[in-house]
Amino acid sequence: METTFVGRRAEIAQVVRLIRESRLVTLTGLGGVGKTRLAGRAAEEIAGEFPDGLWLVELACLTDPYLLAETVADSMGLADQSARRQEEVLADWLSPRRSLLILDTCEHLVEAVASLVDTLLRRAPGLRVLATGRQPLGVSGEHIYLVPPLPIEDAVALLRDRAGLVGAGTADGDAEVGGGVEGMAELCEGLDCIPLAIELAAVQLRTMPPALLTPQLHDRYRLLTGGDGPMRHESLRAAMGWSHELCTPAERLLWARLSVFAAGFDLEAAERVCAGGPLPSGLVLETLTGLVDKSLVQREDHPAGVRLRMLDTVREFGAEWLLLLGETGAVRGRHRDHYLRLARRCAAEWPGRQVEWYGRIRAEQRNFRKAFELCLADPEWSRTGLDLAGTLWFLWVCCGMLREGRHYLETALGMDARPGPERLRALWVCAWVAALQGDLDAAGERLDRCRAEDPGGSAAGYAIQVEGLISLTRGDYPRAVELLDEAMAWHMAEGDVLSGLLPCYTLAALGLLAAGRPEETMETLSEGQALCEAHGEEWSRAQMEYVFAWAEHVKGGTAGALRHARAALTAARLFDDLLLSVVCVEMIAWAVAVEGAAGRGARLLGAAQAVWDSSGLSQFGSPIFIPIRKRAVNQAVRALGGAEFDTLYAEGHRLDLGIAVKYALEEKIS
Repeated sequence: METTFVGRRAEIAQVVRLIRESRLVTLTGLGGVGKTRLAGRAAEEIAGEFPDGLWLVELACLTDPYLLAETVADSMGLADQSARRQEEVLADWLSPRRSLLILDTCEHLVEAVASLVDTLLRRAPGLRVLATGRQPLGVSGEHIYLVPPLPIEDAVALLRDRAGLVGAGTADGDAEVGGGVEGMAELCEGLDCIPLAIELAAVQLRTMPPALLTPQLHDRYRLLTGGDGPMRHESLRAAMGWSHELCTPAERLLWARLSVFAAGFDLEAAERVCAGGPLPSGLVLETLTGLVDKSLVQREDHPAGVRLRMLDTVREFGAEWLLLLGETGAVRGRHRDHYLRLARRCAAEWPGRQVEWYGRIRAEQRNFRKAFELCLADPEWSRTGLDLAGTLWFLWVCCGMLREGRHYLETALGMDARPGPERLRALWVCAWVAALQGDLDAAGERLDRCRAEDPGGSAAGYAIQVEGLISLTRGDYPRAVELLDEAMAWHMAEGDVLSGLLPCYTLAALGLLAAGRPEETMETLSEGQALCEAHGEEWSRAQMEYVFAWAEHVKGGTAGALRHARAALTAARLFDDLLLSVVCVEMIAWAVAVEGAAGRGARLLGAAQAVWDSSGLSQFGSPIFIPIRKRAVNQAVRALGGAEFDTLYAEGHRLDLGIAVKYALEEKIS
């Protein structure tokens, strides 16, 4: 739950001034001093000056430098489809835009953040970056602002606000808490006016006056400093330890165990990972509620359900205690195992609940990254990493996460060369992902390895399926149809519907249509959609809707093409499927141009081209989609004339894909 922002007027004004004057501003300071909140509030003040976008990227739980650019791109809504370096994709996309990027909590990734920021600032002249961390980035032109503790009057106001005191500033209100403003000021000074320390103390102020809390704080100081007097800036640890002592034994244990989560988690995860020993599963909810009441855990409403999280500094303190308890390895193991079970469950329940599961898996994306990190850091668990990477095939292939999926697949394959079903699956999934990225040579190499390691042919159908995709992408349609027919027969015999048979139906229909066999195309699509209906499959159905639209386009059925393309686009948006979204937008551009809305078509074509440019793909490296685009351009130019087309096309090129999708679906754009 978001709390109110108190004070900091002078600091906000200073940071706003610095952002206007410098392209890179880094807020540094102690943990808990309020760098994140100050950055967010300053950005709110200046947001109107960045018409092309303002993004806050939280990096506290990111530990793999490779995924830094991916995380930034994901925050901007750029799906990672191509095999290009994501830094280049980001730079190209940001280049024409006037925007502000906030990178929060950079200290553990300073080298990687500095490299990315330097690249983006050099290649995107309209970009400004506001970073936060406990140390500067060291990038040329960086302006460093040391965030000070709160002024005493702001500190007292924050203490009152977080304690929920009534009658602030009145004699009655002062009397209620014992010691009044002076007592609260003394307590704030004892806490060095550090916001997080004050927020933790405020919880205790609800039941105890500051006159009694301040001596306890001094006792905590003596424990930290060996009795030689308060050491400057130990106040946050003092407040943290103070809160720790006021927790019940169960709350202390849960606090420590919750530190293994990367960012947010849900109740099921907390129960699975943190229960055990003196903390039975049935006690986790009650104990978690106690931590929420003490402001040590925050509750958040999320589209995937209620989620909980700890502030970074609170999590760090818990991790220290977990290490002292000697439980770090065991709890990390339960975390890894929970997310492997969750991935398997999602794969098993994917049909019929795809949108629901996609939302949940995306909400847990950082925890899956943490699970991969744990698997790939220990050779003993490399097989589990392979299993997890292959199990999540639907996330990589269906949900716009090709680049990240390939990273994990390649890394896991490189760590574990032992033969087995997990490795075979990882090989053909990796080949599929590489083929979808347009990296056909790499896809072929993975297929060769899969076949070499599969003398029994247990993965033969998938190898043939991906080979068919490669032929389709290269424009060898007769060969593609032949291979996909063979793969479909294999999948039917094996009963592999979701990851095998249904995707083959889509690809086979596309190949038949490209080969000039429209009647067979329609038969194949009808069979495939019936299977989708029987299995509750939405993603493959959306792909087939697009092929239906293409078939209508070939026949000149504008209304049918428009109807099917919009149905496909509506579903593609649910899965963040970038490729399907952009080809649907182009199909809709053609249809509306033919129906007389050439201006709308020109804008949509510009928006689609912006996605092609930023994705690093050249029309997906295939002639399949090029004819539709050419016909749409010709239709719009004939209706508008070259000059007006260019103007409207340029307008569309500046649109974000999300806005373009709404425009294509004729939805209201706020």
